[in-house]
Amino acid sequence: MSHTTFAPKDKEQRQLALIEAANAVFAERGYEAATTREIAERAGCAEGLIHRYFAGKRGLLLAILAHKGQHFADSYCENVPEKDTVGEEIEAILLYELDSKWEKRDFMRISVAEAAIAPEVGAVVRDGIQARQVEFIIARLRRHQEAGRIRPDVDVDAIAFTISGIGFSAGFMNRVAFARGRKETEHIVRQAAAALARGISTEKETPR
Repeated sequence: MSHTTFAPKDKEQRQLALIEAANAVFAERGYEAATTREIAERAGCAEGLIHRYFAGKRGLLLAILAHKGQHFADSYCENVPEKDTVGEEIEAILLYELDSKWEKRDFMRISVAEAAIAPEVGAVVRDGIQARQVEFIIARLRRHQEAGRIRPDVDVDAIAFTISGIGFSAGFMNRVAFARGRKETEHIVRQAAAALARGISTEKETPR
């Protein structure tokens, strides 16, 4: 198997090279089996830099999660265009979750597994990834609420967390953990989006 070897120059480049190398090694070997020596070799850096910059393998994992959190936030804005109806908006967000969780399944396996046993990892996933996702969904829902398409009594923050939870369940649990097919899971997502939209919209939307 061929590997990408990084050629870092300054401190910032070396840190990024180690993050990218660790992400690749963790995905290939799993967090527990991966070694700092292997990561350093892949990055083209001295192993001691992992301890200097990140205080070890756990700190490197936390740095990956923080780095990915910003990437996830940017990817929503780039890949989920605004929609004209509440149902279409929720459906677009969930369908993106369905595919993005699958595409990032190696990273998701590591982050979810480590978050379940390490509180500090869970906190970074919550604040660095989930919080950014929820903020994006809240902004989309508020746009519809301000336009009169969502009832004023609806707590869009709570609905955003609900959408986030459905996206995780469909994208990671159903497709990755439970190995359900794309078509079956897409049907679930579309039905969930339609049900949510009916519950919060000011007008009845035409079923798709």
